[in-house]
Amino acid sequence: MYIIKLKITSPSASLPDIFHYVGYYLRLLYKNTQIINNELQYEATENGVMLNLYCPEKDSYKDKNASYYAINAKNNFPTELELNLTFELVGLDPELGKTFIPKKSTHYILTEPLDGNWSPLICGDTYNQIPLYKIPFTYEGKSHQEINYWEYNYRSIKTLWHIGYGQDRWTLNQLQNYKSELNQKGVSCCRQIEKVTNIPTYYFLFNDRAWGKTKDKSRKCPGCGKDWFIPDSTNNNLVAFKCDDCRLVSQLSSRY
Repeated sequence: MYIIKLKITSPSASLPDIFHYVGYYLRLLYKNTQIINNELQYEATENGVMLNLYCPEKDSYKDKNASYYAINAKNNFPTELELNLTFELVGLDPELGKTFIPKKSTHYILTEPLDGNWSPLICGDTYNQIPLYKIPFTYEGKSHQEINYWEYNYRSIKTLWHIGYGQDRWTLNQLQNYKSELNQKGVSCCRQIEKVTNIPTYYFLFNDRAWGKTKDKSRKCPGCGKDWFIPDSTNNNLVAFKCDDCRLVSQLSSRY
């Protein structure tokens, strides 16, 4: 993960102006996984502010990777504010190190936002994360908006599920039921990703059933009813179930 120093200067802009206009632009870079820090920590300078951005690659933040909306936001800073943005490479983050981004994948997985992950899209071969800007835009050729919405909703619902100590039926149904509104939106995102990339894209289906290992292994694909358990899979495997026809993957429940 690379650290990029962003310096924002202006002879006339107030701090609220900078936070409003530049902050909005940076949030759009975040949604596109061009930067991974959701929280922005500004440091005051003589004629503006500066902050560190964390990027998967040295040039992640550049316009060539940006969505239509990010470029539009940047190009439409009020001219009277004379905002000037300067990006400077600091180097690799000593804790996170270099990010490995697969150049080729036999298939992708759209997964629940795992702990520590900054992208919901992973390589199905290595489980390394794929920045969203590495694939063509899936929403009107301008952004990955529907993936962003799905991910936000998923995080929100799973947080509510955790708050309920895993006992809330509605949130568990949204996470676990293949036909739930949340999961069907995720499946739709997968189809769109596959359409623009020509790479098979699987949806990761949450599993937290408390019905024993034997019954869990024998459950059928919720999409077509066929066998989909991968022989010899254990709780150590991220993917223990896989249906190529329905483009679904899942794991064994952690309840046992």
